[in-house]
Amino acid sequence: QPYKDGDMPESIRVAIASNSAAQLNGHFGSCIRFLVYQLSRDACRLIDIRSTIEADSAEDRNLFRANLIKDCHVLFVQSIGGPAAAKVIRADIYPIKVPDVIDADDKLREFQQVFDAPPPWMAKALGKEPEERVRFALHE
Repeated sequence: QPYKDGDMPESIRVAIASNSAAQLNGHFGSCIRFLVYQLSRDACRLIDIRSTIEADSAEDRNLFRANLIKDCHVLFVQSIGGPAAAKVIRADIYPIKVPDVIDADDKLREFQQVFDAPPPWMAKALGKEPEERVRFALHE
């Protein structure tokens, strides 16, 4: 579905490495596409499907792939190597490995629960002020 900024307040963009249908079943360095979703606590919208075919002819395939999803906050992959993970992290994308094949919708529904108490990096992506991003408070 088309998406323009502001359509889904307090949402993040999520990329899923996929080789078939709408499944999370791809390795970062060899998946054939990234499914790109806009995700909020209560809504999930597939907003783009990005082919990785051109990455094969790029000088740095992993950098090409990271740049392909640089507007995303989170990346779900079945696996990712260390050098590739470093490039993804440098692009301000949080990689999460999910070794089992799972439907993208199922993983995203599960991930929506994190919105209730987001870790600081996610709170920042959601536009929360620094004071709102404190994960643990000191109790005296």
